[in-house]
Amino acid sequence: MSKILTNPKGTIKLELRDDRLSAWLTLQDRDNLIDEEEILALIDEAGIKTGFEEALRYIRKHGLEKDFNTPFPIAVCERVKGESKLNYYFDLEQAKSFSGVITPANLGNLACIEEGTVLADYSSNIFDRQGSIYDIYGEMLQVEDFDAQSARELVGGNVEYSESSHQYLALKAGFVQVDDQGRISILDELTVDGDVTASEGVLRTPVGLMIKGDVVSARIVAAGNLSIEGKLSDSSIYCEGNLLVKGQILDCRQPGLEVMGDLRCESIELSRVLCRGTLEFTGQVLDSEIVADRGIRSEDGEISGGHTESCGDVRLARLGARDGRNTELEITISPFYKVLLLHLTKELLHLKQDPQGNAEQIAAVENKISVCETELDRDLNQFLQRPQTERVSLVIGQEVYPPVMIRILKHEYQISSPQRGLQIQEKD
Repeated sequence: MSKILTNPKGTIKLELRDDRLSAWLTLQDRDNLIDEEEILALIDEAGIKTGFEEALRYIRKHGLEKDFNTPFPIAVCERVKGESKLNYYFDLEQAKSFSGVITPANLGNLACIEEGTVLADYSSNIFDRQGSIYDIYGEMLQVEDFDAQSARELVGGNVEYSESSHQYLALKAGFVQVDDQGRISILDELTVDGDVTASEGVLRTPVGLMIKGDVVSARIVAAGNLSIEGKLSDSSIYCEGNLLVKGQILDCRQPGLEVMGDLRCESIELSRVLCRGTLEFTGQVLDSEIVADRGIRSEDGEISGGHTESCGDVRLARLGARDGRNTELEITISPFYKVLLLHLTKELLHLKQDPQGNAEQIAAVENKISVCETELDRDLNQFLQRPQTERVSLVIGQEVYPPVMIRILKHEYQISSPQRGLQIQEKD
């Protein structure tokens, strides 16, 4: 209920509303003039400190008359429903029009959001409020409850809403997109709708990338997964995720491909491929230098010519070249870091022999070498500590064409005559 205060004579009544947002004054009709000091004394007794100017605006807005026996506001604090304001910490208009389809030329103009970034929040900043900051007693108003369900409905892909802080957080690195319903999402994959060529320069993407075309004579550095719907030729690729090439990999020699995840493709020809994960292909691997740490699988495919290394099982349909070219296949410990370490050591030697060698480049290569050595040691320890039941093996389901040199750890096998099928398991 409202609290009522009166002056000693009972001629002035001050009503204090329960919501603490307004006070109403009623003057009784009488012959004597109202003593202003008595009104001020009641206001002081009530402890009213703010809202006087707002009361005057309220009276003018509603056309109220100050008349006897009729209550009128002496203090008002307006509290607007839903005063919590959603603040965006990105370009909202750009996010609304962003589809994730880009050209290599405009990739550099996009702002990538880091994982954990606050994308938006419902501000508790008093200066962002739409209504009064204080009640009529000078105490700060608490933030009005807002529709929590509506707030949750604005959560899109790769975004999390914190109930405690009322913040929208990025769960992954990527680019902000806001759809027609206002949902906030982080796109962790971009799309190039067409070919990528050398004319684009080095294409660097901090997230996954899908290329709906061919990649020809290009250089790509991808921090996420990379998918190419066409062929990949005469190009250099560094991919921190998985690489999928639906067409051929052709003539990618120096420095070739370096893939930290798995690689899937149709075929590989005249290329250098370093793969930290598993290699899967459907056609053939021809005259290439291949490293696939976690194994090689091709139910109907073949490896013909070149040199291939793995630390996992190798499963193929055919092995060797029909025209008598030499084919080498080795199962060894951590070939990825062995080959990478050899390459980096050669690069470091070349830099140090250059009279105008760049000190920063030398330091960067030395740091990479240190990382490789650490990873190589770790792989070696993990391999040596394997359960005794785990044994790597080579299985060829169909033809083997000589000459083929096979090495499985410390044991070598020379295939000098054609044969149907082959199975070799790791020995002590």
